Amino acid sequence: MRCVLEVLNVAMRFSTWGFTTYRWIRKREGFLLFLSLALWIDSLAALAQKPILENLGLHPEAKVLVPLLSLLAVVEGILLLVTSLYLHERLGSAGGQVLILLTSVGGSAYVLLAALFDTSPLLMMAFPLPFLGLSLMATGYALIKKEIGIRSTATLFPMGAFLLGAINFTYPVTITTALAPYLYGAGALFRVMMFIGMAKYALFQIMPPKAPVGDMPHGAFYVDNKRHLASIIQRMKSTGNGVLITRTPPEDETPTFPVFWVTRVASTAPWKNIVTVRPTDIGILIDLVKKHLEKGHSIVVLDCFEYLVLENGFENALKFLLSLKDHVVRFGGALIVATDPSMYSEKQWTVMLRELDRLEF
Repeated sequence: MRCVLEVLNVAMRFSTWGFTTYRWIRKREGFLLFLSLALWIDSLAALAQKPILENLGLHPEAKVLVPLLSLLAVVEGILLLVTSLYLHERLGSAGGQVLILLTSVGGSAYVLLAALFDTSPLLMMAFPLPFLGLSLMATGYALIKKEIGIRSTATLFPMGAFLLGAINFTYPVTITTALAPYLYGAGALFRVMMFIGMAKYALFQIMPPKAPVGDMPHGAFYVDNKRHLASIIQRMKSTGNGVLITRTPPEDETPTFPVFWVTRVASTAPWKNIVTVRPTDIGILIDLVKKHLEKGHSIVVLDCFEYLVLENGFENALKFLLSLKDHVVRFGGALIVATDPSMYSEKQWTVMLRELDRLEF
């Protein structure tokens, strides 16, 4: 059983590295290069485990493997530290560079001296694994804070990395206790989380708009005429610029702009550029729209506000609308709510008119 887990561990590490590298090839984001290198070292460390090597017909002595694993842990920790500094935009700072220098020199010197003095495996790993643990935790925190956020499946990667780092950090204390087998099992679970999260993150693609929309005013508006809404969507089609949140996605064509189909029925979308979102996942919807705004999309059309009110209640739906408006306005875009005033009470519509102007054509 332990052998099967070891093989799955190797496969999981290489697969996670593969998705990370795929995302870097596609996006060329700087932090992903360092993260990909760190996960490559992590994959090599998995291959250097004694059960894996024995299955391959190799029988190296522990005196050979422990220094190798210690050095790989230091190198991986440094690359993860660089990743977190990059995400925090501190890699070029004096403090960040000094930190990289100290950990590189100190970590490699520690492994060398431990090997020369033939220390015990526990002592040899006493610095590398806690350092790797802290680096994993720092990277997980940085990814949540600066890149991925907390409201999507992709969050499983930084969460898994943070929790795995916490286990590694406790290595000198827990490795000789009865907790060790349970922590090993927990580590396997956290690696599964990392794999799922990175797969989602790598495969979810956000395309920038092809062209600016033109004379669309900035701010938050509403339209109550279907012909006006069709005119706006036609502009979005011709430019590939904009985000549509709707209950009725196009059925006979592939949209040129991102569409979020709000539905309880489907869990996956059969068309390119269409992502399904449950009506109660309005927090996730905000994060998804924000990522498209960051890529340059300047129009957000909300064509299902009444449905969100039905599913979440007016107060929660209004909070979503206000948050959406704040993000769109901050990026200098236009939020357009396609709705029917007769669907609301007088008090509700009065509140909405405080936030939305009528879009004139």
